[in-house]
Amino acid sequence: MDNNRQKNVQTVAVHVDSQNVTGFGFVAYTNSRVEKLRDEGRYDAAIKLKKYLRKFLNYLGKNEVPFKDIDALLMRNYHTWLKNQELGRNTISLYIRNLKRVYKLAVNDGLAADCNPFEGLDVSYRVKKYRYGLTLDEVKRLRDLDLSGESEMTVFARDIFLFTVYTKGMRSDDIFRLTSKNIKNGQLTYRQHVTGKEISLPWELAMQEIADRYKRKGSTLLFPVITAKSPHEQWIQYDGILHRINYNLKKLGEKIGLGYPLNLTVARHSWESMTKSVSISDLL
Repeated sequence: MDNNRQKNVQTVAVHVDSQNVTGFGFVAYTNSRVEKLRDEGRYDAAIKLKKYLRKFLNYLGKNEVPFKDIDALLMRNYHTWLKNQELGRNTISLYIRNLKRVYKLAVNDGLAADCNPFEGLDVSYRVKKYRYGLTLDEVKRLRDLDLSGESEMTVFARDIFLFTVYTKGMRSDDIFRLTSKNIKNGQLTYRQHVTGKEISLPWELAMQEIADRYKRKGSTLLFPVITAKSPHEQWIQYDGILHRINYNLKKLGEKIGLGYPLNLTVARHSWESMTKSVSISDLL
């Protein structure tokens, strides 16, 4: 057994012993994967996996299940139970697919039988047929909203939405990493945090006007909202600010009469839906 596998097994054993469980239970092992994700700084993934595990525990009605009891009948029954809760197809697929991923990891660690208790369950993701995105007119209506008397966070949410559209769908985690060094010779150049791909686009006056509103002395960040030192605290700040932005965008969407919730995902889809007929100059 190599060192990494031995470390994983030892981690599981600690969780198992703390719950007085005989053998390496599926729940204890999943919890060890949650802790591993946290140790790697992947806090969002850790929280989501914990969520998927909690749903499975709600179905089980107990705190542990041996690997030998993870079989096709159990997973089919769980799948049916999820459907009876009127969850969407993609949501159900997420719950099942993540348990399947954990089970495969346990097989690799020599803790579970090399079989497929998920056989026959469709856990594929169905691409949504319609993706909401604002029209050019709706973007301009949002831009021109009179927000006097509204909170600073409401104005900030609107600004970040517009900045996302102006930067051709830049993700929020990339926006909050931008510094003055990313702007040079009239170009905004940055490397996507998720893909590592370098992106370069014109730095427009409207982008500068938004960034100017959030300058803070002593900080090179364009939007200095993530100020914590530790990665975990940074993630907590990011998660919190993202929720507040989307909460305020929902209210702004109601103001302009949208029939669906406005959020930063809509901002990215707005640019995608307008690329064939709209240029940045039309938006500014």
